[in-house]
Amino acid sequence: MKNYLLIIFFAFLTAAGLLHGQENPSFVRRALDYHVRDSVDNYGNLYIRYHSFLPSVLTFVNSDGSVTVCASDDGAKVTYVYEYSADLEEQKTLDFQNEIGTLGAFTKDDDGNYYFFYAFTTSNKSAENMALVKYNRSREKLNTYKLIANAPNSFGGIQVPFDAGTCRLELSGSMLAVYFARKKFDGHQASYAIILDKDTFERIDRGIVDNRGYTQRGNNTILNVSHSFNQFILSVENGFIFADHGDAYPRCFTFSRFQKENITKQLNAFAFPGNKGVNATYAELGGLVKTSDGFLFAGTYGRVRENPRNLFILTFDEGMTACSNPVYLTGYARNDGHAGHPKIVSLNDGRFLLLWERFSYSTQSANSIVNDLTGYLSTYMIIINDQGEAIGSPRELKGIRLNMNDTLRYNPRNRKAYWAINDSSSSITIFALDITSY
Repeated sequence: MKNYLLIIFFAFLTAAGLLHGQENPSFVRRALDYHVRDSVDNYGNLYIRYHSFLPSVLTFVNSDGSVTVCASDDGAKVTYVYEYSADLEEQKTLDFQNEIGTLGAFTKDDDGNYYFFYAFTTSNKSAENMALVKYNRSREKLNTYKLIANAPNSFGGIQVPFDAGTCRLELSGSMLAVYFARKKFDGHQASYAIILDKDTFERIDRGIVDNRGYTQRGNNTILNVSHSFNQFILSVENGFIFADHGDAYPRCFTFSRFQKENITKQLNAFAFPGNKGVNATYAELGGLVKTSDGFLFAGTYGRVRENPRNLFILTFDEGMTACSNPVYLTGYARNDGHAGHPKIVSLNDGRFLLLWERFSYSTQSANSIVNDLTGYLSTYMIIINDQGEAIGSPRELKGIRLNMNDTLRYNPRNRKAYWAINDSSSSITIFALDITSY
């Protein structure tokens, strides 16, 4: 019923001239002949949950300015790739049989090669339940890396991939990193990462290490975050920064910097009150961007169940030694509602674009959600500087929905930001937000 209403809603917006190719953002809608999981918070209460969700529609901007959108038919175990020009003219469609299980994430390199990460749940510790696969632009398989569920240095194994979290896949030079949520064989939830050489598919990292009580742990290691209810990867020179929404070890937003042949560094920031492992933090991770001398992080926070959640920015230095106090960009009171599903992307000119959605005020529990829908109200954007300070006032993008967990992408060739959603169970819409006039 809700998907039918969404179709009517989009049709109404189009008829009213609120969604049109000449408006900002412009968009294109594509019908699918398979079912796609929701990427949009249609219930209006998913942002309240203590954990995030695996995206079903993924977007990537290529080095030539074209746009790639990826979605998966979970029933038939087929991954579809839709190639568009920068003006959202469809160029071609490719399909790939899933190597194993479910699609977690995808990315591309400058040569047009495709990378996919697949995984499935298993009770067999010796099962190969994870696979990174590389194809060229002609759909020829070039390489595959498979990993067993109880892999060496996995700190408990990977019984349920993508459990209570998401999955990210990014490139940095010749390195390919996948970062995702998992349930271990002991029943506990945590993060996990794999880093490969994109050409040889040889593994670069040495596995996961415990992060409790440490800020640095060895060369080519990745820090275990438990519980990690959302994950994000930012590509940096010679490596990656992994961002987590932690609930237990540690209970905060936490960042670790992996650089090949260097000691892995960690910065814990914005500690959440309450006992470790209670799940609810009344916060949401939005993303991370690079500035000229450090990093910006976007999130939302309410501290306790009865408070409205507001959008904020953290800044921290290149060396990951200290983090600023939060800079709040919204000041919602109860009558205003909550900020949810924040997104941030660099505009490559010392400015940064933030998007978020606003929902009706609610005191629903993060651990036990009832069918009391909070209700989507609207979507907003704002431009900020490298100190997290607003440049101008927020602007409303009414009715333009955001993908809950996919990464917002920017195209410097035409100064547009791109993202994609499913607007029904059998269609997707790709948006292009023109930043030229801002």
